[in-house]
Amino acid sequence: MLAGELEAWKKLELADPFEAAECAGAEYWDDDQVFVVPVFGQAYLADPDAREAREIGLHEFHLEESTHFNLLVPLYLASCEPAPPTGRLVSPQSLPGGAAFFKGPHEIPTEVIAHRFGARPEKFVEVGEQLGGTRAAGGDAAVTIPVFPMLPVTVILWVGDLEFPARAQMLLDETAPRHLGIDALWAALIMTTEALSQLGGPHH
Repeated sequence: MLAGELEAWKKLELADPFEAAECAGAEYWDDDQVFVVPVFGQAYLADPDAREAREIGLHEFHLEESTHFNLLVPLYLASCEPAPPTGRLVSPQSLPGGAAFFKGPHEIPTEVIAHRFGARPEKFVEVGEQLGGTRAAGGDAAVTIPVFPMLPVTVILWVGDLEFPARAQMLLDETAPRHLGIDALWAALIMTTEALSQLGGPHH
């Protein structure tokens, strides 16, 4: 179990489950005492007793393989505030403490996205939609992907040419820091990058 994972489950156990579910855009099944939370638009079960999150039904990709998934699910449910996204986008670096945090080992690996999709903007949009996303404005292609219902991430792609290499940018809704701390937001961006890469297939 990752550092912080146990604390996240404990925090969730102390929360009012119905309030937590409502804030998070999730459901709480009282009979089973489990949460059903959409992650990238697909349903996952969060079980505070077993302290585990797992898939429900058949999924196209498997988030359990992400090192951050088991930390983020309980943390999101336990921390989410009643603050739906406003649609106003901000860069992670512009968040309080963001400029100092999002560098070095916590740099956001947007070059992974640019490298994989830089010549395939249609594939980028297709994969974004597989992750529950919708097309957005910006760059040569952009998608807004719901990592969680209240935590969308907008990914913008600029196609490369002879002069400039492809590049990508990840933006958060201005409400993001009301739901998760800066380190957990970084983990959510990493998980989004992993999911895009996993579904993107080999790059060309």
